[in-house]
Amino acid sequence: MKKIRNVVVGGVVAVLAALTSGSVAQAQVSQRIPHVVKAWADAWNTGDAAKMASLFTDDGTYQDNAFQVAMSGQKGVANWVEITERSIRNAHVDVQDAFRSGDRIAVRWTFSGTDTGAFDKTRPATGKSFRVPVSTLIDLRGERIRQLTDYYNLADVLRQVGLPAGPWTPPGS
Repeated sequence: MKKIRNVVVGGVVAVLAALTSGSVAQAQVSQRIPHVVKAWADAWNTGDAAKMASLFTDDGTYQDNAFQVAMSGQKGVANWVEITERSIRNAHVDVQDAFRSGDRIAVRWTFSGTDTGAFDKTRPATGKSFRVPVSTLIDLRGERIRQLTDYYNLADVLRQVGLPAGPWTPPGS
């Protein structure tokens, strides 16, 4: 009986230690994130245009509302990754959470990177970094992406890298 109690107490202590470190919460979030979202984030984080394209259906579309662009077909999707890689050094996706309901997925994530000068070709690169929250909606056909739409504030990106965000927005801090 004493051995069983020691094992139980030891197990409880281990769980409490994990909970206070946040690793259990992170593991639970990671388990909830659909496989296709993990693969999508990995494709962005490695700059792998071919891998990204393979996640989409042949007629799939990647739509970025901030830049008002939609790239269709696997070649178009690969092109969007290549354009982003040239425009944003160290482009990075950090997924906070995602959930799936049937053939639809919603993702909350943070987009970060560094200005390479591609935002405004009339100016040299600022070399400044940005970090913005993003929401993404994904529609699947089977286990492949039919439509992916990113929603984030381009003015926040521009302000953070030190570029004008338009006359209607207040200057960034």
